[in-house]
Amino acid sequence: MEQGQLLPAEPLIPHRRRMRLIDWVKRPTQSGWEAETTVTEAWPLIRDGRVSSVICVELVAQTIAALSTWRRGQGARPRVGLLVGIKEVEFFSSSIPVMTKLTVQIEELYHIKEYAVFEGKVSSESASLCKAIVQVMEPKEGSLSDLVTSKKISVHKNKRENGGL
Repeated sequence: MEQGQLLPAEPLIPHRRRMRLIDWVKRPTQSGWEAETTVTEAWPLIRDGRVSSVICVELVAQTIAALSTWRRGQGARPRVGLLVGIKEVEFFSSSIPVMTKLTVQIEELYHIKEYAVFEGKVSSESASLCKAIVQVMEPKEGSLSDLVTSKKISVHKNKRENGGL
């Protein structure tokens, strides 16, 4: 991928339908990435033609997911990751109007095994909207689904042992 080339974000993130918020990615570096999108009426948290700025945290998380997939190389499929913490967040506006074009920039601060900390910034063409430091985890392939499966089995077993309660 060349420095200014735009790539569709959809193949790089696991999010679909209303939760796929970023449209394009560009400008990869060793530790960072940039995404672009436009606020639409279909987004969650829309009210009276505006979206809550809280959505900026999700935009940062989706941009991190895209970077993670891109780092694994050609043909890599997106994996489910977890936003495990928000160390800091500052919102410079309470809401963003529909049809606003947004840019999301992320920079990895550090990475230890499956855990990483990123700084993310969301801006429109005219203003900075959010700055956040988030903590994420991307469990190894299958480990998250194994955990979910084992919890479901455990819950069903406990229900049977407790007479269905």
